Amino acid sequence: MPLTQYQHFEIARRKIADANLTFMELANHPTNPMTREDLQRNIERRPHVWGRFAGFLNTLPSREAR
Repeated sequence: MPLTQYQHFEIARRKIADANLTFMELANHPTNPMTREDLQRNIERRPHVWGRFAGFLNTLPSREAR
């Protein structure tokens, strides 16, 4: 039986939410948080995946600040 439009929507929503949660876990890791440089490198390598997090570049700590 094919999926309904709502089921497709929920699958896509969950995938986006999971990616957002993963990013927040990386950014707020207690012992090794993601740095500005890490995010910039990820955006350069895979902009279609990481580009939506570019707004965090000004809020993440710099590698030199650690």
